[in-house]
Amino acid sequence: MKKQIGFIKLYRSIIDWEWYTDVNTSHLFIHCLLKSNYSMKKWQGIIINEGEFITSFEKLSIETGLSISKVRTAIKKLQSTKAITTYATSKYSVIRVNSNFNKLNDNPNDLLIDKQIISKSQPDNNQIATTNNNIEISITKRKIRFREEVFSHTKYNKELLNSFFNYWNEQDKKGLKMRFETHEFWNLENRIKKWAENERPKIQTNKTTLHKNR
Repeated sequence: MKKQIGFIKLYRSIIDWEWYTDVNTSHLFIHCLLKSNYSMKKWQGIIINEGEFITSFEKLSIETGLSISKVRTAIKKLQSTKAITTYATSKYSVIRVNSNFNKLNDNPNDLLIDKQIISKSQPDNNQIATTNNNIEISITKRKIRFREEVFSHTKYNKELLNSFFNYWNEQDKKGLKMRFETHEFWNLENRIKKWAENERPKIQTNKTTLHKNR
């Protein structure tokens, strides 16, 4: 097993956090802090941004000693208060620690979590700085990956999948995220199913209109 290097820093005010006394939830959250990347990395050709890591309920269960059901419950609690953001694909899940949202008493200067990892192997700031070019490459690759995942649902027709993809891959004003990446929880299969259900009445209405015009 690879030896972990570095540390995270927690403010003492974490004891006032609403999930601090919830043993399972606080345990899982600290585990997420320890697992998340301190800089952008690649995993099997996939870009994993700072503060994110790839995992699954089963893996989190093994790593934390919690049952899968307890992991699911803790994840939902952390999502509800925006401590973390998650999105899932058919192959893996990504968790992002949203430290900016973890504030006490609505005081922007009283951050619950201040993540600071120091590593002997950490490159210089100039080497890990994210350039506009890197961001463009990153979102292009993510868009390609997203398209592949959408069109892997072959039970739906290509026209429907294409309209779904065109809507959810739209980028924000800064060009950093696609529309689907801004959602706290994302289940692609359920989203496509709902999209298809919403499209069906439109198709039936069009058919009725054509029939009347004949």
